[in-house]
Amino acid sequence: MNPFLDAGRAHSALLGAVFVTAVLLLSACTGTGRFSAAAICERSGGDYVGHTCEHHWTPMELAAQQWCETHGGVYLQGNGCEFGEGGP
Repeated sequence: MNPFLDAGRAHSALLGAVFVTAVLLLSACTGTGRFSAAAICERSGGDYVGHTCEHHWTPMELAAQQWCETHGGVYLQGNGCEFGEGGP
């Protein structure tokens, strides 16, 4: 195991993460330099109506949600199906 090689990989991964984060943040900016909730919502596939982002569910997401809930889970968009978390 070469510590210098591992450090180089970690540095590259960190730089990649910073770059991706910067691109995502800048893609949501408007021409005034402010962040736009409407722009963020629309770029993620939703509609911004009445200060609320309405997500459009894909057929795959709907099927996953239905399967999860029929098996006693709670479907969290982007995180999948969660079982046995919290409750009475």
